[in-house]
Amino acid sequence: MWKTICLGVGLALIGTVGVADEKEATASDTGVVQADTTDAAKTDAATELQDVDLAAAKKIFSRSCRACHGNKAQGAASYPSLSDKEPTYIVERLERYRSGETIGPNSILMIQHAKKLSDEDIASLAVYVTTAFE
Repeated sequence: MWKTICLGVGLALIGTVGVADEKEATASDTGVVQADTTDAAKTDAATELQDVDLAAAKKIFSRSCRACHGNKAQGAASYPSLSDKEPTYIVERLERYRSGETIGPNSILMIQHAKKLSDEDIASLAVYVTTAFE
């Protein structure tokens, strides 16, 4: 299960990667040969997964998230539950908040907290809040 969760977070962090067929494909009109990028995508995802730091995520959660989202990320009042979400959802939302995008009524608070987060912090938090309280 951890591999699936971490792989999802890693892929979300590295963005969409164009993957050719397992075999090389030749474009009929240009004669250009596209290389298989499957191995490269796996290597990139593995590199990103090494940056997940659950101890650091626990500190960030305790300092910045717990007061609104609850001790176990279960949500409270107008603050949604985080523990029942997928890591990729958490990553996507935090990246949007970090960019300053207004999403809902609590956006002002979320933007302030998210602007301080690095890509590694976001990946770590996404894994932590979706797995630590099972």
